[in-house]
Amino acid sequence: MTRFGGVHTIMPTPFTDDGALDLPSLETLTEFLIGLGVDGLVVLGVLGEAPKLSQREQDEVMTTTVRAAAGRVPVFAGAGAGGTDLAVERARNAVAHGASGLLVAPPPVQNDAVIYEYYRRVDAAVDSPLILHDYPAATGVSMTVPLVARLHAELRNVSVIKLEDTPSVTKVSALRALGSDIAIVGGLGGLYFLEELERGADGIMTGFSYPEVLVSVYRAFTGGDSAAARRAFYEACPLLRYEFQPGIGLALRKELYRSRGAIESAYVRHPGAQIDPVARRELANVIAHVWPNG
Repeated sequence: MTRFGGVHTIMPTPFTDDGALDLPSLETLTEFLIGLGVDGLVVLGVLGEAPKLSQREQDEVMTTTVRAAAGRVPVFAGAGAGGTDLAVERARNAVAHGASGLLVAPPPVQNDAVIYEYYRRVDAAVDSPLILHDYPAATGVSMTVPLVARLHAELRNVSVIKLEDTPSVTKVSALRALGSDIAIVGGLGGLYFLEELERGADGIMTGFSYPEVLVSVYRAFTGGDSAAARRAFYEACPLLRYEFQPGIGLALRKELYRSRGAIESAYVRHPGAQIDPVARRELANVIAHVWPNG
């Protein structure tokens, strides 16, 4: 594959107000995001509520998004599992349903040898790009810099790391200082995107609901206009901060996509939190501050 980079959006899974899977909204959201200029889409990630979906629903999300994207951008799928055999099965299944590559979280064991063997088996099972998901806040596991470099050097499909181990900028620098050329994409809601780019990251993979902002930052930065990249990034910082809230962040993002006409409902499946009237007003105030002219 060519060098991985750019802006890749983690998509929420749309539901109706009564909690049913909303495939028409998923098609609309796919078209909406492609229209904003993103370089790729990711389904069934942390934002996609995958643990709340049946296997049939997960397959429907994958096939619907791939069909709607129609080859215009790649569609990656969240994979991985608590058990290695199940992770291999899920990886094969996602590829069979059209995934261009896999975002694979580590197993719930803080042991480099175990983590390496887990990824080795997944790598051997599929012939698709593997994106390491380094997000200790969600997985409880942190991957060391030497381990990440080894996985990339020794496993043919491990080509990218989605780096969300805070402080992310320090780990970007450490990987580059070690000499690893693994492609690095940030996450964490885009909070540190500019600094990550400045330290050698190749792009971002996150669920920020105004991905066109991230596209503007990326294109300005890679085009050599650092001043424009900074203006676009710092302008959006109040929204980046407010949206990336533990517990309520998914509901906020879904509400923004609903208000932008990309999905019909902001419903989050139980036990996820729903947006409340106060948060909706706060969100509107942030948007009005960031873009006072609409």
